Amino acid sequence: MLRGFTISTVLHATVIAAAVLTWPQRKSDCDRQIERLEREEPGLSQVDILMRLPQCASAIDVPIDIVDIGLVTDIAPVRKADVPPEEEPEETEPEEQPDPVEEDAEIVDEPPEEQPDEVNETRESEPQEEEVVVEDPEAEPEEEPEPEPKKEEPPKPKDKPKLIEKQKPKAEEDELDFLNDFEDILKDKAQDQRKIAREEAPPPINKPVLKDVQEPRKGAGERRGNTASLQAAMRRQVGYCWNGVDDLPKDDQINVVIRVKLNVDGSLDGDARLVSPRSVPVGRRGVVVQRALTAVRQCANYQLPADDYDEWKDIVVTIGPLK
Repeated sequence: MLRGFTISTVLHATVIAAAVLTWPQRKSDCDRQIERLEREEPGLSQVDILMRLPQCASAIDVPIDIVDIGLVTDIAPVRKADVPPEEEPEETEPEEQPDPVEEDAEIVDEPPEEQPDEVNETRESEPQEEEVVVEDPEAEPEEEPEPEPKKEEPPKPKDKPKLIEKQKPKAEEDELDFLNDFEDILKDKAQDQRKIAREEAPPPINKPVLKDVQEPRKGAGERRGNTASLQAAMRRQVGYCWNGVDDLPKDDQINVVIRVKLNVDGSLDGDARLVSPRSVPVGRRGVVVQRALTAVRQCANYQLPADDYDEWKDIVVTIGPLK
Protein backbone atom coordinates (compact mmCIF):
# COMPACT_ATOMS: atom_id res chain seq x y z
CA MET A 1 0.00 0.00 0.00
CA LEU A 2 2.87 2.40 0.77
CA ARG A 3 4.39 1.70 -2.62
CA GLY A 4 1.15 2.58 -4.42
CA PHE A 5 0.89 5.90 -2.51
CA THR A 6 4.43 6.85 -3.52
CA ILE A 7 3.84 6.07 -7.20
CA SER A 8 0.59 8.07 -7.17
CA THR A 9 2.32 11.07 -5.62
CA VAL A 10 5.12 11.03 -8.20
CA LEU A 11 2.64 10.78 -11.11
CA HIS A 12 0.53 13.67 -9.81
CA ALA A 13 3.63 15.85 -9.32
CA THR A 14 4.77 15.06 -12.87
CA VAL A 15 1.38 16.00 -14.33
CA ILE A 16 1.25 19.25 -12.38
CA ALA A 17 4.79 20.22 -13.44
CA ALA A 18 4.00 19.49 -17.10
CA ALA A 19 0.84 21.57 -16.87
CA VAL A 20 2.71 24.49 -15.36
CA LEU A 21 5.43 24.36 -18.00
CA THR A 22 3.03 24.06 -20.92
CA TRP A 23 0.57 26.65 -19.58
CA PRO A 24 0.65 29.79 -21.80
CA GLN A 25 2.38 32.65 -19.91
CA ARG A 26 1.56 36.34 -20.26
CA LYS A 27 4.14 38.12 -22.37
CA SER A 28 5.92 41.14 -20.96
CA ASP A 29 6.29 44.54 -22.66
CA CYS A 30 9.86 43.76 -23.67
CA ASP A 31 8.77 40.53 -25.38
CA ARG A 32 6.08 42.38 -27.32
CA GLN A 33 8.53 45.09 -28.40
CA ILE A 34 11.08 42.49 -29.51
CA GLU A 35 8.44 40.61 -31.56
CA ARG A 36 7.27 43.87 -33.15
CA LEU A 37 10.84 44.72 -34.22
CA GLU A 38 11.36 41.23 -35.64
CA ARG A 39 8.12 41.54 -37.66
CA GLU A 40 8.87 45.04 -38.94
CA GLU A 41 12.54 44.44 -39.72
CA PRO A 42 13.21 40.77 -40.27
CA GLY A 43 16.85 39.80 -40.19
CA LEU A 44 17.83 41.95 -37.22
CA SER A 45 20.46 40.40 -35.04
CA GLN A 46 20.16 40.13 -31.30
CA VAL A 47 22.89 42.78 -30.92
CA ASP A 48 20.93 45.29 -33.04
CA ILE A 49 17.80 44.63 -30.98
CA LEU A 50 19.82 45.16 -27.80
CA MET A 51 21.14 48.50 -29.13
CA ARG A 52 17.58 49.70 -29.84
CA LEU A 53 16.01 48.30 -26.67
CA PRO A 54 18.68 48.57 -23.95
CA GLN A 55 16.00 48.42 -21.24
CA CYS A 56 15.13 44.86 -22.39
CA ALA A 57 18.64 43.44 -22.08
CA SER A 58 17.44 40.73 -19.67
CA ALA A 59 14.92 39.39 -22.23
CA ILE A 60 17.33 39.26 -25.23
CA ASP A 61 19.52 36.25 -25.82
CA VAL A 62 22.87 37.57 -27.03
CA PRO A 63 25.16 34.88 -28.55
CA ILE A 64 28.55 34.56 -26.97
CA ASP A 65 31.56 33.81 -29.16
CA ILE A 66 33.94 31.34 -27.59
CA VAL A 67 37.58 32.22 -28.31
CA ASP A 68 40.37 29.71 -27.89
CA ILE A 69 43.22 31.09 -25.84
CA GLY A 70 46.61 29.66 -26.61
CA LEU A 71 49.18 28.81 -24.06
CA VAL A 72 51.80 30.97 -25.78
CA THR A 73 50.97 34.61 -26.60
CA ASP A 74 51.83 36.14 -29.96
CA ILE A 75 52.51 39.61 -28.54
CA ALA A 76 56.14 40.60 -28.54
CA PRO A 77 57.50 41.59 -25.13
CA VAL A 78 58.13 45.28 -24.54
CA ARG A 79 61.79 46.08 -24.17
CA LYS A 80 62.78 48.59 -21.56
CA ALA A 81 65.11 51.41 -22.49
CA ASP A 82 68.67 50.91 -21.41
CA VAL A 83 69.37 53.03 -18.36
CA PRO A 84 72.99 54.07 -18.07
CA PRO A 85 74.51 53.04 -14.75
CA GLU A 86 74.94 55.83 -12.29
CA GLU A 87 78.50 56.94 -11.85
CA GLU A 88 79.71 56.61 -8.35
CA PRO A 89 81.22 59.82 -7.00
CA GLU A 90 84.92 59.69 -6.62
CA GLU A 91 86.08 59.62 -3.10
CA THR A 92 88.09 62.70 -2.31
CA GLU A 93 90.72 62.58 0.28
CA PRO A 94 89.99 64.89 3.22
CA GLU A 95 92.20 67.90 3.36
CA GLU A 96 94.64 67.97 6.16
CA GLN A 97 93.52 70.49 8.71
CA PRO A 98 96.11 72.38 10.67
CA ASP A 99 96.58 71.36 14.18
CA PRO A 100 94.68 73.79 16.43
CA VAL A 101 97.23 73.34 19.14
CA GLU A 102 99.92 74.84 16.94
CA GLU A 103 97.77 77.92 16.20
CA ASP A 104 97.19 78.43 19.88
CA ALA A 105 100.88 78.16 20.42
CA GLU A 106 101.56 80.73 17.72
CA ILE A 107 99.05 83.15 19.26
CA VAL A 108 100.68 82.74 22.62
CA ASP A 109 104.16 83.32 21.18
CA GLU A 110 103.12 86.68 19.63
CA PRO A 111 104.02 89.78 21.61
CA PRO A 112 101.22 91.30 23.69
CA GLU A 113 101.40 94.63 21.84
CA GLU A 114 99.80 93.17 18.70
CA GLN A 115 96.82 91.69 20.50
CA PRO A 116 94.60 94.82 20.28
CA ASP A 117 94.97 94.76 16.45
CA GLU A 118 93.82 91.17 16.33
CA VAL A 119 90.89 92.01 18.57
CA ASN A 120 89.90 94.85 16.24
CA GLU A 121 90.11 92.58 13.18
CA THR A 122 87.90 89.94 14.75
CA ARG A 123 85.48 92.65 15.86
CA GLU A 124 85.17 94.00 12.28
CA SER A 125 84.83 90.57 10.66
CA GLU A 126 82.20 89.40 13.15
CA PRO A 127 79.81 92.30 13.84
CA GLN A 128 77.27 90.08 15.56
CA GLU A 129 79.65 89.09 18.36
CA GLU A 130 79.98 91.29 21.39
CA GLU A 131 82.85 93.74 21.31
CA VAL A 132 85.73 92.86 23.60
CA VAL A 133 87.65 95.80 24.97
CA VAL A 134 91.17 95.07 26.14
CA GLU A 135 92.33 97.59 28.67
CA ASP A 136 95.95 98.60 28.62
CA PRO A 137 97.19 98.76 32.20
CA GLU A 138 99.93 101.27 31.25
CA ALA A 139 97.54 103.62 29.42
CA GLU A 140 96.24 106.59 31.30
CA PRO A 141 92.54 106.51 32.13
CA GLU A 142 90.55 108.80 29.91
CA GLU A 143 88.56 111.51 31.54
CA GLU A 144 84.87 110.92 31.24
CA PRO A 145 83.05 113.87 29.66
CA GLU A 146 80.62 115.62 31.92
CA PRO A 147 77.03 114.89 31.01
CA GLU A 148 75.30 117.79 29.31
CA PRO A 149 72.45 119.30 31.30
CA LYS A 150 69.09 118.31 29.94
CA LYS A 151 67.23 121.14 28.31
CA GLU A 152 63.90 121.78 29.85
CA GLU A 153 61.23 121.40 27.26
CA PRO A 154 58.73 124.25 27.21
CA PRO A 155 55.31 123.16 28.43
CA LYS A 156 52.99 122.32 25.61
CA PRO A 157 50.04 124.69 25.34
CA LYS A 158 46.88 123.04 26.39
CA ASP A 159 44.41 122.49 23.66
CA LYS A 160 41.64 124.98 23.86
CA PRO A 161 38.30 123.33 24.31
CA LYS A 162 36.52 123.37 21.06
CA LEU A 163 33.14 124.94 21.14
CA ILE A 164 30.59 122.52 19.93
CA GLU A 165 28.24 124.40 17.71
CA LYS A 166 24.80 123.11 17.43
CA GLN A 167 24.09 122.39 13.85
CA LYS A 168 20.88 123.82 12.65
CA PRO A 169 18.78 121.74 10.39
CA LYS A 170 19.59 122.33 6.76
CA ALA A 171 15.99 123.01 5.93
CA GLU A 172 15.77 125.92 8.43
CA GLU A 173 19.08 127.39 7.22
CA ASP A 174 17.91 127.26 3.63
CA GLU A 175 14.66 129.01 4.51
CA LEU A 176 16.46 131.71 6.53
CA ASP A 177 19.00 132.27 3.75
CA PHE A 178 16.20 132.53 1.23
CA LEU A 179 14.33 135.10 3.37
CA ASN A 180 17.49 137.15 3.97
CA ASP A 181 18.30 137.18 0.27
CA PHE A 182 14.72 138.14 -0.52
CA GLU A 183 14.83 141.06 1.96
CA ASP A 184 18.15 142.26 0.53
CA ILE A 185 16.69 142.20 -2.96
CA LEU A 186 13.65 144.19 -1.81
CA LYS A 187 15.85 146.79 -0.09
CA ASP A 188 18.06 147.22 -3.15
CA LYS A 189 15.03 147.49 -5.38
CA ALA A 190 13.39 150.07 -3.08
CA GLN A 191 16.54 152.21 -3.04
CA ASP A 192 16.75 152.13 -6.83
CA GLN A 193 13.10 153.05 -7.14
CA ARG A 194 13.49 155.94 -4.68
CA LYS A 195 16.37 157.32 -6.73
CA ILE A 196 14.31 157.06 -9.89
CA ALA A 197 11.33 158.71 -8.16
CA ARG A 198 13.44 161.62 -7.01
CA GLU A 199 14.89 162.08 -10.47
CA GLU A 200 11.52 161.88 -12.22
CA ALA A 201 9.51 163.79 -9.60
CA PRO A 202 8.36 167.27 -10.69
CA PRO A 203 10.08 170.21 -9.03
CA PRO A 204 8.29 171.55 -5.96
CA ILE A 205 5.92 174.43 -6.62
CA ASN A 206 7.06 177.49 -4.72
CA LYS A 207 4.65 179.93 -3.21
CA PRO A 208 3.97 183.10 -5.16
CA VAL A 209 6.18 186.06 -4.50
CA LEU A 210 3.28 188.27 -3.54
CA LYS A 211 2.28 186.74 -0.24
CA ASP A 212 -0.15 189.48 0.61
CA VAL A 213 -2.33 188.77 -2.37
CA GLN A 214 -5.30 186.76 -1.21
CA GLU A 215 -6.22 183.84 -3.41
CA PRO A 216 -9.84 183.23 -4.17
CA ARG A 217 -11.47 180.51 -2.08
CA LYS A 218 -11.87 177.19 -3.84
CA GLY A 219 -15.20 175.48 -4.09
CA ALA A 220 -16.02 171.99 -2.83
CA GLY A 221 -15.75 170.45 -6.29
CA GLU A 222 -12.43 172.10 -6.94
CA ARG A 223 -11.06 170.91 -3.55
CA ARG A 224 -12.15 167.34 -4.27
CA GLY A 225 -10.48 167.40 -7.63
CA ASN A 226 -7.30 168.78 -6.12
CA THR A 227 -7.35 166.12 -3.37
CA ALA A 228 -7.80 163.39 -5.97
CA SER A 229 -4.86 164.72 -7.98
CA LEU A 230 -2.71 164.87 -4.82
CA GLN A 231 -3.67 161.26 -3.96
CA ALA A 232 -2.83 160.21 -7.50
CA ALA A 233 0.56 161.97 -7.29
CA MET A 234 1.37 160.27 -4.00
CA ARG A 235 0.14 156.90 -5.27
CA ARG A 236 2.39 157.28 -8.30
CA GLN A 237 5.42 157.91 -6.05
CA VAL A 238 4.53 154.99 -3.77
CA GLY A 239 4.33 152.79 -6.87
CA TYR A 240 8.12 152.99 -7.28
CA CYS A 241 8.48 151.00 -4.03
CA TRP A 242 5.44 148.76 -4.55
CA ASN A 243 6.39 145.14 -5.36
CA GLY A 244 2.93 144.14 -6.57
CA VAL A 245 0.84 141.06 -5.79
CA ASP A 246 1.04 139.16 -9.07
CA ASP A 247 2.55 136.17 -7.26
CA LEU A 248 -0.56 135.73 -5.07
CA PRO A 249 -3.94 134.17 -5.97
CA LYS A 250 -6.64 136.45 -7.41
CA ASP A 251 -8.83 136.12 -4.31
CA ASP A 252 -6.03 137.46 -2.09
CA GLN A 253 -5.21 140.47 -4.28
CA ILE A 254 -6.97 143.24 -2.32
CA ASN A 255 -6.71 147.03 -2.16
CA VAL A 256 -5.15 148.53 0.97
CA VAL A 257 -6.26 152.00 2.15
CA ILE A 258 -3.63 153.77 4.28
CA ARG A 259 -3.81 157.11 6.11
CA VAL A 260 -0.53 159.03 6.17
CA LYS A 261 0.48 162.18 8.03
CA LEU A 262 3.31 164.15 6.39
CA ASN A 263 5.63 166.96 7.35
CA VAL A 264 6.26 169.99 5.15
CA ASP A 265 9.36 168.35 3.62
CA GLY A 266 7.30 165.28 2.65
CA SER A 267 8.64 162.99 5.40
CA LEU A 268 6.35 160.82 7.51
CA ASP A 269 4.91 162.39 10.64
CA GLY A 270 4.53 159.21 12.66
CA ASP A 271 3.70 155.79 11.31
CA ALA A 272 1.18 155.03 8.60
CA ARG A 273 -2.19 153.69 9.79
CA LEU A 274 -4.53 151.20 8.16
CA VAL A 275 -7.99 152.34 7.12
CA SER A 276 -9.10 149.29 5.18
CA PRO A 277 -8.62 146.65 6.40
CA ARG A 278 -8.42 147.97 9.95
CA SER A 279 -5.78 145.39 11.01
CA VAL A 280 -3.30 143.09 9.33
CA PRO A 281 -5.15 139.90 8.37
CA VAL A 282 -3.68 136.42 8.65
CA GLY A 283 -2.54 134.58 5.54
CA ARG A 284 -1.78 135.84 2.04
CA ARG A 285 -3.88 138.99 2.46
CA GLY A 286 -1.64 139.94 5.34
CA VAL A 287 1.28 139.77 2.88
CA VAL A 288 -0.48 142.34 0.66
CA VAL A 289 -0.99 144.71 3.61
CA GLN A 290 2.64 144.39 4.74
CA ARG A 291 3.89 145.13 1.22
CA ALA A 292 1.70 148.26 1.03
CA LEU A 293 2.92 149.60 4.40
CA THR A 294 6.54 148.87 3.44
CA ALA A 295 6.15 150.76 0.16
CA VAL A 296 4.71 153.84 1.93
CA ARG A 297 7.61 153.90 4.43
CA GLN A 298 10.38 153.33 1.88
CA CYS A 299 9.32 155.99 -0.66
CA ALA A 300 9.30 158.94 1.78
CA ASN A 301 10.10 161.86 1.41
CA TYR A 302 7.28 162.72 -1.01
CA GLN A 303 7.44 165.55 -3.53
CA LEU A 304 4.09 167.36 -3.34
CA PRO A 305 3.11 171.03 -3.93
CA ALA A 306 4.03 173.12 -0.92
CA ASP A 307 1.07 175.46 -1.51
CA ASP A 308 -1.34 172.58 -0.96
CA TYR A 309 0.29 171.35 2.27
CA ASP A 310 -2.94 171.84 4.19
CA GLU A 311 -4.57 169.31 1.88
CA TRP A 312 -1.88 166.64 1.81
CA LYS A 313 -0.49 166.86 5.37
CA ASP A 314 -3.14 164.28 6.32
CA ILE A 315 -3.84 162.24 3.22
CA VAL A 316 -5.39 158.87 2.43
CA VAL A 317 -3.89 156.75 -0.34
CA THR A 318 -5.14 153.49 -1.82
CA ILE A 319 -2.62 150.84 -2.90
CA GLY A 320 -3.41 147.55 -4.57
CA PRO A 321 -3.96 145.71 -7.84
CA LEU A 322 -7.16 147.64 -8.62
CA LYS A 323 -5.40 151.00 -8.51
